[in-house]
This record gives sequence, C-alpha cells and structure tokens, in this order.
Amino acid sequence: MPESLPEIEIANLVWRPAGAAAPTLDLRGYSLHVRGGETLLISGASGAGKSTLAAACAGLLGTLVPGELQGTLRVGGVDLVAAAVAREPGPPTTLLERIGVILAGPAPRHALPRLADDVALALESRGVPAALIHTKVRAAISAAGLPERAGESDVDRLSGGERALAAAATALVTDPALLIADEPLAGLDESRAAARATQIATLQATRVLVSHELEPLSFANHTIHLGNGRVLPRPAAARAGALSEPSAPVGSGSANNDVVLQLFAASSADRPNVPPVSITMHAGGLTLLRGETGSGKSTLLALAAGLIPRDGGERHVGRQVVRYVPQDPGLLLGARSLAQMLAPGDVARAEAFARDLGVADLMSRPASRCSDGERRRLALVLTASQSPTALLVDEPTLGLDDASAARVMTLLVSQARAGCSLLVATHDERAARAVPQDLLRTVHHPTGTTGAVASGEPSVIGRGVQLASELLSPAPVKRLIGVSNPLTRFGLALFWFVLSVISPATAVAQGAIALPALIVAWSSGVQFLATLRLALTLAPAIAGMVIANLIGGASPEAAVGAGLRLVAFAAGSLVLLRPFEPLRLADGALQHLRAPFAPTLTLLASAATLPTLMREARERRAIRRLSHRGSDPLLLADLFDAAIRAVPRLAIALEVRGVRLPSRARPASASRPSTFGRADLLIVLLSAGGLLVSVARAVIERLTLAV
Repeated sequence: MPESLPEIEIANLVWRPAGAAAPTLDLRGYSLHVRGGETLLISGASGAGKSTLAAACAGLLGTLVPGELQGTLRVGGVDLVAAAVAREPGPPTTLLERIGVILAGPAPRHALPRLADDVALALESRGVPAALIHTKVRAAISAAGLPERAGESDVDRLSGGERALAAAATALVTDPALLIADEPLAGLDESRAAARATQIATLQATRVLVSHELEPLSFANHTIHLGNGRVLPRPAAARAGALSEPSAPVGSGSANNDVVLQLFAASSADRPNVPPVSITMHAGGLTLLRGETGSGKSTLLALAAGLIPRDGGERHVGRQVVRYVPQDPGLLLGARSLAQMLAPGDVARAEAFARDLGVADLMSRPASRCSDGERRRLALVLTASQSPTALLVDEPTLGLDDASAARVMTLLVSQARAGCSLLVATHDERAARAVPQDLLRTVHHPTGTTGAVASGEPSVIGRGVQLASELLSPAPVKRLIGVSNPLTRFGLALFWFVLSVISPATAVAQGAIALPALIVAWSSGVQFLATLRLALTLAPAIAGMVIANLIGGASPEAAVGAGLRLVAFAAGSLVLLRPFEPLRLADGALQHLRAPFAPTLTLLASAATLPTLMREARERRAIRRLSHRGSDPLLLADLFDAAIRAVPRLAIALEVRGVRLPSRARPASASRPSTFGRADLLIVLLSAGGLLVSVARAVIERLTLAV
C-alpha cells in the first residue's frame, strides 16, 4: 500500500450528543492504531454505537452533528477532536478531499435527485476535468452493479438495494484514500454482496467498515465489537454467523388453504419498470419473497398492501386486517415514541412483543432517536400488536445482528403459528434457515410472480400509435440542431413575455412572437400533442378575448391579435416551464455566469429535495392510513419533523460529496455540459426575427397615423 494513505489513531474517545445526559460512545481505556491501507471492521448489536464511531472517523461528529467529542481521534494526520472543539462547519477540507462515505439506511441520502448528477457532484467538487466526468460516472455506476440506464433515474425511486448500490457509486467514484462504509452489504442479493466485498477488499485505501456480516469482510486487519457504546469481547454467537432452524412446537398449526390475500396480474403506473405480478397468501403461511436487488419485491408488497394505485389486474383481500412494515421503518413510526402510537387495547401485546425483540426499554423513546435496527424492531412490534391477519414485511432483518435477527424471525414464525399470513421480502439467507419447513414457502421474483402474458407482435393500432408518437416527438429536430442551452431558454422566455406585451396587438406581430417560441419549445422536448392540449384549454379564453375586443369596437385584426397575445404568452410559458431543468440551469450559471459553486449547488439541491419530500409524505400517509386505527391527528407533526430532519441529512450528503471544497472558478457541468450550440443560435435568430417584425409593424402604424 502507498505510504500516503491515511492512518487512524483512536484513544479514550467519548461522544455525547447535544441534549443527551450521558455519552452514547464511551471508549475510555481503549486505543487503536490503524495504519494506511489497513481495514477496521466495527461490529455489534443494533444500537451499539457502530454508526456513531464511523461518523466520528468521517469527521461529522461535533461539526455537522452537534455534540461534545473528547479524547484522541486523528485521521490522516487531522485532529478531528480539535475540529469538533473549534466547531468547524464540517469535516476539515484536508480530510474531505480524500474521503468517500457510504451512508447506511434505506432512506435516500443523495444530494441531487438524478443518480448521474449525484455521482458527478463529487467529481465536480474536486475539479475533475469535464471530459473525464462522463467516463468516470458511467464506470462507477457500472462497477456498483447498476445498469447504465439507472444513471437517468431519480435516486428516491430506486429500490432499497439499488440505493445501496448508488451510495457505493457516489462514494467510490473519486477513488478515495479513506473509505467509511456503514453496512455496505446490507440489502444486497448474494452475488452483488460478494462483488461489493471484493470491490472493497481490492480498494487502494484505508477502510472503516460497519457490518453485521463478518465473514465476507474477514480480510479486516482490526475489529471492534461494541455494546452500549463500549468495546466488548465478540461473543461466540456473533462468530457463528448463522441462525438455526427452530423446531416446530408440538401441536402447532401450519399453512392451510384459506386464501387471505391475492394478487392477479396486478400492475401500477407508478412503477412502470415492474411487470404485472401475481401471488396468493394463505392463512398460517410464511412466504419468503426472494429475488435480485432491484427486481421489484418492494413494489409487489406495496401492491399487496394497497399502498400504490393499481392500474391493471386484480387484488382480492376481503375483510382482513392487513398491516405493512416498510423497508424504511421511519415512514411508519415518524418521530414519536411507540407508546404514543399504540391503541389502548394493543399495549399489553406490544409490551410482550417488545420484550421478545429486546426493545422494551425503547418504547417510550422517540423513534427518531433510535438506530435504524431499533426502529425496524419497533415497527414490527407496532404492526404485530394490532393482531393482523395478513402481515407484509420488507427486509425485517436488514442491518440486524444475529441475535436480533433470530428474535425477529422467531416472532414472525409465532405469528404464522397463530394463523397470520406473512409475506416477507428478504435477501437474508438467515431468514430462510430460521423458518420451519412446514411453514416455509419461497417464491422467487419475478420468475414466480410475473403474471404478464408474453408479448408478441404488436397490433396494427399499436404500431400506428407508436409511429405517430415517433413522428410527433422532438427527436428529429434535436438530431438536426441539437438541444438548446437552459440559460438561453430562460432568458428568451422572459424576453418573449415582455415582447408580447409591448408589441402591437395585431395578428402579424403576435404571430411573429408566438411561432418561434413554439419552435423552440418543440426543439427543447415539448411534445406536439401537449401543445395541442394546451391550445384546447386556452381556446375559450382566446375566443372570449377576441369577442370582447370586437364588442369594444376594435378592428378585426386587432381583436385577433389580442387573442393571439394569449398564444404568445402560452408559447413563452412552454419554453420556460415545460423543458425547465433547474440543475441544468445551475450548470449554465456556473459555467457561463461564474456563479459561486457551493452556494449555487446548495440552493439547487435544497429546491430539488422538495419533490422527494412530497413523495415521501404521500408514502408515509398511505402507510400510516393502513396501520393506524382511525384518524391520526399527529401525522402532520410527523411530516413537519421529517422535513426538518431532511436539512441535516442533505447537509451531510453535500459535505461527503465535497461541495465545500475549493473549486475552480468555472467548474464543469454535472454530466450534461451546458454549452452553446446551433440550437441556441437558431433561437436567437428566430427571436430577432420576431422582434424585427414587431418593430416594423409598429413603425408602419406610426407612419400611417402621421399621414
């Protein structure tokens, strides 16, 4: 390994979060030295402080995360305790330049919505030449195990496993000298987990890894096992690494033929990449839904639970009590404690389940202050206590140690023994080993669930619709003249608005303004049919404007021109709004207007977070409506809390991508350079033509009046 790789020194490290009465990480009496290129593996039960120690090594504690950090912590020669005492705004820049961070949890932890932009941001922050950004982004996405088309997807629309792959692409695209990876293998199928472990093992970097899966990461040079924030000897159960199959109790029941819930060829337009699915759940059965990362298992669960609109197929559920535990337990629990969410009749059962899962002492703690693994178990307690007849669970053992995973699977098996029907989506091999064979049913998705008919030759009508769509698309225009710059569109849209007001209200003048605006809109990506729909919507207003002018005594030409003024306004709106891309506009501002990099990207990233929060709010509302008996008056408070917590989440995402690093004066565009080309020249010429026609018309009118 190169001698320049950062070393890590830890001694007597103590962390107490702001507002906490006691430390959550207390390593007094413990010291460790990790040389450059070595690997530190942190293990422990859920809530033991593993993520806290990893965040400390990344320089996040005491800087972005408020609290008190004491002891000794040097990473790459940087004193992170001194940085925390000095209240620096984030990790010191000398460390930030060399670091890559994979954050844990199924919730999206991105800075920019589109994956390719998010991956490219770390390169832009470090001043990588624009010519290399495209190549490195594509290579990072491919190396992470994602298809190339995933780069065009929004991160928050990826599955939980795909988000884990995306997080790795973002962290590794810069070839970091220090990798901090929190549960890098969680939520991945077996082949992708093995590929990820190999990728990490061969990385030329110092590594700090947090994981419950120790065997794939056995190449680690140093291990720390934590419990309640302190270093403990690693127990034998943790080294065994497997859950044994429980024996069936005497006289226990098994799955019967009573159908509880059924999907037949169900599909949703919200998830267009997932084919129609079919599955049947029987009373007293436990079905494990297996499949590759990103195959659509979570979508199947959401369709079965009725959380997303079903546009095709059938769903039969009858008078059943259906409950759902999402992969992100925060969507179910919110910020409140479990005790506040329980109905009075469910308290006794919840307390018993909480004791079984080892979270009885957390029932009164706000869920937002619990670890991801603790929230996962609390969410299961909440749903199981409501006596469901159908329980849908997404990755129940994700990120859990062996002991906690065994408790979870024991609870699920007991629910099946009691007659509940369970559908469990999981990649965890431990889950399959923990279910008795008389209950177990394994379904592989999509091979065992696809209900779609094999597509054959399209019909004549289908071919006609496809041909019309191709002819009316802007693709031919784009091939001829290229794509116009967002700065050009933005500026000229405003220009057309002003021009349509100051120009004479005549058909010739307003038409000269509207026609080039429409051409620009179509060349920028607006569908011709969308323009026709807008015209139909405006038709009554245009007719009313013409009639009002005629009644008022205006000439027919002036009346028609007044109506066309609305068309000119609408054309300018198409140019401004339909193809408007805030991030592309920011790229143009950074390149051509020399806007400051960090403030501009921070503002745009904040604005781009709003659609994600809105989608998350809709998902949270649907999940809570399913699992909450009656109305939930505190849902609005939880939505507000989620929005507030998105601020530090975004701040951390921006920091670990190096947005605060000094950048060159004119940084590159995020994978889509905002360059001026033939399309921009055509727009300017068309606008100039419209301006000349309007000015000529006005001059002619003045001369005619003078004569």
